[in-house]
Amino acid sequence: MLRRPLWPLALAALALAACASGGATSPRSAGELINFRLGPDLSHWLVGPIAAMATPEEVQGYLAVGDDLSAVDFIEAFWRRRDPDPEAPGNPLRLTFEKRAADADRLYGEATLTGRRTARGVTYVLYGEPDRVEYEIAPDGGAPIEVWHYPEDAPPGLDGRAPHRLYWFRKLGELTVPYHPGGRRNQAVP
Repeated sequence: MLRRPLWPLALAALALAACASGGATSPRSAGELINFRLGPDLSHWLVGPIAAMATPEEVQGYLAVGDDLSAVDFIEAFWRRRDPDPEAPGNPLRLTFEKRAADADRLYGEATLTGRRTARGVTYVLYGEPDRVEYEIAPDGGAPIEVWHYPEDAPPGLDGRAPHRLYWFRKLGELTVPYHPGGRRNQAVP
């Protein structure tokens, strides 16, 4: 019974891992990013764009947290470390994240996943709206390929990296997952 609700999360984790860049940290599956000691609102906090933004030490630190109150303190400290101007009220990076995450949840939710935890949602949260989206005919005649275009001079995303110029996605079952035309790979999200 526990396996059924987690299968979309596992599929999404495979999709996210498939489009990883192989940067400083190795991609982690969603199962490795869930802290089962925490309540449902906090246990999945790392799954999605946060995993791309967090350092390996932060990932390990969050996974070691043993209760919800400590998790909330950890999350607040995570955002304080990323505040570009701690003396000014508010944290623009966190506000950008929260707005994009809410937009992604509205635009890209699939199966039982919130939009921020889908492949397109993670890309959207990290890098914002693409300059344009096009659709290509699939070589095998299956579901069309969705292609996101970012400009060459795009600013760094919330993960500190510039987006790649192109990201390909294709519907597979209930989820839209990264697609790899001609051996090319999406390279944005862990």
